[in-house]
Amino acid sequence: MKEEYVNSFLAPAKLVWKKELGDSLELAGAQVVSSQFTTDDLTAIIGVSGWLEGSVLYGFSEDTSLAIVRRMIGEDVADYRDEMGLSALGEIANMITGNAATQLSQAGYPCDISPPVIVESPGLRFTTFGGSQILVTLLSSLGPLNVRLNLNERSE
Repeated sequence: MKEEYVNSFLAPAKLVWKKELGDSLELAGAQVVSSQFTTDDLTAIIGVSGWLEGSVLYGFSEDTSLAIVRRMIGEDVADYRDEMGLSALGEIANMITGNAATQLSQAGYPCDISPPVIVESPGLRFTTFGGSQILVTLLSSLGPLNVRLNLNERSE
């Protein structure tokens, strides 16, 4: 996977986090990881198609999920697992990926994204195909965000 694919997600993630949540998001690290992984407490999955194909997976801890939902809704909710809370988490993932897709398109990699799918069960084992993933760990005062990128150029 090319470095520019990964970099196309960093600025949008920081921008969306700041704009929507009023908090800074800092890069803690990035590493190549296996195509098999277990889900976080909540995982939002967004498919990518076009010049690039694959998926982007956003992993949130329970504490991070609750902090994000409270900030987005503006209320001290007790649980993030209702329709409004899950929608807010999916929207954060959608906004980051949408902005990244725009950057990738401007760089000559036009692609589209699918609506987010939310996996609420931690510890489920997933396998993505097309090679290894890049795991980007980002930190904020709301908690960590793990972004797994599995993007490959479409083979003709």
